[in-house]
Amino acid sequence: MAREDQKSASKERLLAAAARCFARKGYASCTVTDIAKEAGFAQGALYVHFKSKEALFLEMIRREHGQGAQKARESMSEENALAAILRLLEGCIRDVGYPVDHSLWAEILAVAARDAAVHKVFWETDSEMRAAFVALLRKAADAGQIDASLDLEAVSCWLYALVDGLITRTAIDPHFDFQKHCESFKTLVCRALQPGTAAKPAAKPAADLPE
Repeated sequence: MAREDQKSASKERLLAAAARCFARKGYASCTVTDIAKEAGFAQGALYVHFKSKEALFLEMIRREHGQGAQKARESMSEENALAAILRLLEGCIRDVGYPVDHSLWAEILAVAARDAAVHKVFWETDSEMRAAFVALLRKAADAGQIDASLDLEAVSCWLYALVDGLITRTAIDPHFDFQKHCESFKTLVCRALQPGTAAKPAAKPAADLPE
């Protein structure tokens, strides 16, 4: 194996080992020693690829969101944008993105809520991913498949919040079967986005109307 290939393989091995450790023990409790031991390396090997545990954790977030953005961009070539949106959302819930699994994604969300450095990278990369998704939503709106009057930035936030919730539910609820509820999920998304369903501003109370 060439030196660069060997280095790349070692990095991937560390990422996979760290993912297992973070999911099992939590970010705060998992140490560099734990990760190196899980990967079958000496502790110093980790520092060849990552300057710290935090750097490794952030790499996972960048990679997961990067994969999400790439999938959204690839979906732009599909003729039926709404069908592509549904497949993309379903895929995000079923397969979070290597090396992240459902339990680790729940941990990432928790850490991002309380760690400033993780929070910063999470939202930077989340924004990039959702920008790609908004382009796909706009394509569906232009085709008349979803309500063009909707705020697509807000829609992207709501849909990914729903995805995050279902990923977390999958991680913590042994009785939750996404396969069983998948069609209901897609039906609800279609109903929420269908043309003509955007909420209209509520009428002012009579007392507030000008005389």
